[in-house]
Amino acid sequence: MQSAADSQDLVSTDRFVTHISTVPATAGQTVGLFVREKALASTLQQKAPPVVIMVHGGFATSTVAYDLQYKDYSFMAALARAGFDVFALSHTGYAPSPQPLMDDPCNVDREFQHELIPHVLGGPAAPRHPFKLVSSRSEWDELATVVGFIRKLRGAERVSFVGWSTGTPRAGGFAAMHPEIVDKLVMFGPSPFFASETPPTQMPEPGSPSILQSREFLLHRRWQDHVHCEGQLEDPAICDEVWKALMAVDPVGATWGKDGRGIMRAPNRMNFGWRDSLAKIKSPTLMLLGEYDNYAKRIEAWNGLRLEQKLFIKVACSSHFMQFEHARHLLYRATVEWLQDGVVNGMTRGEFHADQRGELKPLMV
Repeated sequence: MQSAADSQDLVSTDRFVTHISTVPATAGQTVGLFVREKALASTLQQKAPPVVIMVHGGFATSTVAYDLQYKDYSFMAALARAGFDVFALSHTGYAPSPQPLMDDPCNVDREFQHELIPHVLGGPAAPRHPFKLVSSRSEWDELATVVGFIRKLRGAERVSFVGWSTGTPRAGGFAAMHPEIVDKLVMFGPSPFFASETPPTQMPEPGSPSILQSREFLLHRRWQDHVHCEGQLEDPAICDEVWKALMAVDPVGATWGKDGRGIMRAPNRMNFGWRDSLAKIKSPTLMLLGEYDNYAKRIEAWNGLRLEQKLFIKVACSSHFMQFEHARHLLYRATVEWLQDGVVNGMTRGEFHADQRGELKPLMV
């Protein structure tokens, strides 16, 4: 499906890329992974345009994380207007990609079932599928399929990645395994290290297929409680716009919330290998981290990188939701510069602090 609704020149195309699932519950089945492409019409006329793949985090699917249809809050559109052919993948468990076993409320992890009682569940229930749903391995496999599809589609030898939150170990892990394919990396709000570097001793790991976040938890405890500067949210309506977009893409989740405003669903994941992946990344890497984004913990990812061409920016007055705050202007600009030339403000490496105007100075530790 194609449209040019963003502007007269931007072309947006939605696809489902065929993939043989390695998710334990659907292993061997043919599934369709949702991928959105956005580019200028002139970019699509090039023989091998520069390709960027955007990888979402643990809860917000790609169309919300990167292509929010509200004012100038589409990160995808910003990169597309800079001349990139931009793709965003939604992994298994995130609509519109398949969400196997997740429509059964009994398959929600016990820790989160209280959000469904009594309006969806009469009381605590044992999972009908007593295992976690996806793993780092199955998500790397999905990236491999999508990257292969895009390289063939666009004739690209190499691609670059943008990753947010849990999207950083997804993209970073793939980059570590395939340095010959990955040109450059941009990571923001990076995931801290996982509890274990090794896969679970039992795969799939015991648990439940899905986990939840309520509107109050996401918008207040995870976001607005970390808004501390005047102007950090340029438009206070952005929080409601993000939530409305999340509910629009997941009609089942939209009916589950106890307050009538829905609930955000995500797959229960078996994560591993992040520390090891960081040490093996060879692609030039830009990392941005908001000062109000659990900074002391998430800085672990930066310290885990072992490559030469790496640049870090500590972003003032910014939370984990940088792409929806005033800091998005810096995020867009720095990402474009890095993906184009491997520099930000002419610098190829080092540690810097960005003030609220986006001006960079050496970071004083």
